[in-house]
Amino acid sequence: MKYVLTGKEMKDCDSFTILQMQLPSMVLMERAALSAAKEIKTGYGAKSKVLVLCGSGNNGGDGFAVARLLLLDGMAADVYFAGKESSLTPESALQKKIFENYGGKYCRNFDFSEYTVLVDALFGIGLSRPVTGMYAELIDCINRCDHPVVALDMPSGICADSGKILGCAVRAECTVTFAFAKRGQLLYPGAAYCGKLLVKDIGITEHGLSREQDPAFTYGKEDLKQLPARIPRSNKGTYGTVLLIAGGENMAGAAVLSGIAAYRTGCGLVHILADEINRTVLQTNLPEAVFSSWQQMGVLKNALTRARAVGIGPGLGTGERAQELLKEVLEIWDGPLVLDADALNILALHPEFLEESTAKIIITPHPGEMARITGYGISEILENITGVCREYAADHQLICVLKDARTVVSDGQKLYINTSGNNGMAVGGSGDVLTGMICSLLSQGMSPFEAASMGVYLHGLSGDAAAEQLGTRSMMATDIAEHITEVLQKSR
Repeated sequence: MKYVLTGKEMKDCDSFTILQMQLPSMVLMERAALSAAKEIKTGYGAKSKVLVLCGSGNNGGDGFAVARLLLLDGMAADVYFAGKESSLTPESALQKKIFENYGGKYCRNFDFSEYTVLVDALFGIGLSRPVTGMYAELIDCINRCDHPVVALDMPSGICADSGKILGCAVRAECTVTFAFAKRGQLLYPGAAYCGKLLVKDIGITEHGLSREQDPAFTYGKEDLKQLPARIPRSNKGTYGTVLLIAGGENMAGAAVLSGIAAYRTGCGLVHILADEINRTVLQTNLPEAVFSSWQQMGVLKNALTRARAVGIGPGLGTGERAQELLKEVLEIWDGPLVLDADALNILALHPEFLEESTAKIIITPHPGEMARITGYGISEILENITGVCREYAADHQLICVLKDARTVVSDGQKLYINTSGNNGMAVGGSGDVLTGMICSLLSQGMSPFEAASMGVYLHGLSGDAAAEQLGTRSMMATDIAEHITEVLQKSR
């Protein structure tokens, strides 16, 4: 698990390190510059001619220090100073003076043609208003140059908290950030401007993190050890029964995908409750699953008594019977419950269904479904995806999995930002696979928030494994489900 910070959280960590740990600001700046200078030399070669573009803040101070360190290492490195002398922070003013004392030289115009690498040290994570005027012209010039750009801490013009473009922004080939990744580097559109993201240790640790509200976090492959253990002496009951209420008339495929994904993720038994018309298709394509027809009287209550986790919605439809099923599940079931697809569309029509439920609910909307259940516009959701997700989860006391290129998960307090996955997963049925995976982890005993977050991460890893073999253009949801096995084998 790695923390992902807002701009304020990072500044608080920085201040804590300086004031409480008594590590001077100039030492932190020097360590940041050393790590960035090393990456520049290693990545672009000692014969590169580097131009570092510096602002007046501490990000500019990092830039001056990088330029000086490259000079001392025998590389050609100049500075374009875009700030004002009167606006320099004390640390940046000192770094500027040191650069000059070592013979550093300046570029005085926007002609960057003689350089081979540009380093963006204009704004860093502190920018809070749109870029205009001379700075906008400078960023446009940087982006029009046919040179690789390395951003220090954050590409200038990207909001550190949301990834929003503040007027215009530098397009970096590589971003060297310090201590922790920032939200705006993982969330789109900012993620597309960062290029390769490198997080460097400079002496700022988790000690400086506020405990008033948990920082956002993301998973790496080392976190797969959190998956439920397999027990030598066990049976299918050990790993639980997943009940999938899915597959309305002629929509059996969604139920098949969810069921396969649930089995592949490790549950003991899948029970599918679907329209009778789908019996042959389901029993042919997934013979391991138990099938029940939702036309049978009393079948739902009986099925719920045997389930450890329930998923409802994939291919369900929104007709009268589907609405009755969702209402009854929310009234009866008090265990883990995943609402997806048509269950969310029904919820948009009947928000009152949630009011009396005691289930441990996880919803998995894409932005269009989230718009229907919240009343927000899709653009509003995409511009504030973490805020909308956290707000809805808090207001309704549930887990929200808001799906996007960077899916986010929140219980109203904690926030997970996913970084696995690829655009090949933007295909029909992908969400059905995710529902089955989350339900499977729930049935094996993971808590709702952990199951939702880990399910999203595994889903993305499975998509990445499929893309590696097939490429992204030709992927289908079936490919994601089929590659779950490969990911889990590698996690052992």
